[in-house]
Amino acid sequence: MKTIKTQCTSCGGTGLYQGMCEKPNEPVICLSCNGTGCDEISYEPYTGRKVKRGVKAVHRSRGSFILTGTGPTGEKPMTYAEFCKACPEPKH
Repeated sequence: MKTIKTQCTSCGGTGLYQGMCEKPNEPVICLSCNGTGCDEISYEPYTGRKVKRGVKAVHRSRGSFILTGTGPTGEKPMTYAEFCKACPEPKH
């Protein structure tokens, strides 16, 4: 896993947070970065799409919002090979 340093999004890199509850011109030390102004993001570099074993059928997703529905659409499913052809992995 790799880590990079980024500017804290809570305080804008100042290390001081000024929100609705703080008095004017009296910020507090940012809880997100402990006053450093810096945040760290950890990530796993993309090295190519991994193979998923045991797939019988691939469906298009209906979405992720519960009120509009989740899970597969009513469309006909595709094979794993068809999925790999329809959704090629990005070029490095």
